[in-house]
Amino acid sequence: MIRTTLMRGAWLMLGAAIGLAAGVLGAVLAVSASGGTDLRDGLAWGLLAVLLVGAGVGLLPGVREIQVTAARTLLSVGSPLLAESRSWAHRSRSAAWTVLHALAGLSTGFCVLGLLPGAAVTFWALGQDRLDLLEPVGLGATWWSALLGGLAMLVATVAGPALAGGIAVRLAPVLLGPTAADRLALAEHRLAAERRHTVLARELHDGIGHALSIIGIQAAAASRVVSAHPDRAAGALQAIESTARDAQAELDHLLGLLRDPQTPPARSVREDLPTLLAKHRTAGLTIEVHQDHGRVPRLVWDAMLDILAEALTNAHRHGEPGAVSVAITQDDRSLRLQVDNPAAAAGHDAQPSGGRGILGMQERAALLDGTVRAGASAHSWRVEALLPAPATEETTR
Repeated sequence: MIRTTLMRGAWLMLGAAIGLAAGVLGAVLAVSASGGTDLRDGLAWGLLAVLLVGAGVGLLPGVREIQVTAARTLLSVGSPLLAESRSWAHRSRSAAWTVLHALAGLSTGFCVLGLLPGAAVTFWALGQDRLDLLEPVGLGATWWSALLGGLAMLVATVAGPALAGGIAVRLAPVLLGPTAADRLALAEHRLAAERRHTVLARELHDGIGHALSIIGIQAAAASRVVSAHPDRAAGALQAIESTARDAQAELDHLLGLLRDPQTPPARSVREDLPTLLAKHRTAGLTIEVHQDHGRVPRLVWDAMLDILAEALTNAHRHGEPGAVSVAITQDDRSLRLQVDNPAAAAGHDAQPSGGRGILGMQERAALLDGTVRAGASAHSWRVEALLPAPATEETTR
């Protein structure tokens, strides 16, 4: 508490020095220019000089940085303050802060150097029974009026600087903090970072996660048939090698993006539909495909392939043995993907999952204003995606 009071007092006295220097300069120039003026005119010119000089100093480059440092150190302002003077909005606020600093300092100086000695003289006059000394300032009418006047000056000496410092602490975030545009830019930056993290997490899940699932399935299949069917085991091992090599390349790419945040995450080259289906069939999945669609935009087709890859991987990891039905159809408004696989029975020992597959599919569809629904249907697990697919000249088949 004592340290805070002393630091705040130092800030106020610094403002008093700035305001006094500007005021004296303005009064002297006014007197010199007019050849003489009364006290009230001198005070008016001095106050005007404080406003003009304070505003001018606040507009200078580098002043805002000093103001922010002083506010943090001397006023202990905990709110975010922006030191860089990047626009005229910041500089105009810096000018207003400089004027406030000078006025708060002058009021404090008046309290400490004017009212405090006045209170001391008043109490001394009361003690010496010399009320006549107080008549020039209007306090010598009665003993009680002089006492009340001395107490009022003493209270103002304490309350004035405290009030000025409190106002400065409250206004510091307004004048030295980020503007509405700064807050919007910061929010957009944070959202961009979050979107980037989401994209990288989705790429890791779709690329590395799917590859690990295929590797695990192929390894399990190879271990079961290695004695009876060595040729099938060799094929599974070749699939593991190829999948692991592709996953390593994609992981290196994603790690490079993490090391260089300025580089936008580039989309990896997707497998086409026949290659995707062949990979999962080689891994042991029986897939029945029905296609009835025309030309589909590349962006929509890529999103559909991502969702299909996730659905087939989930069928591997969580489904029961049996054929998986894949239907890709299209009407005049949207492309529809429906994947049905036998649902796992109660107590089925499914492979553990992070539970992000369905969410990832929904996020990919939402980017195109599409939808994904997943859930049990009769004795199967169904994934249904609807993606907007207006007519285009680009073919994906």
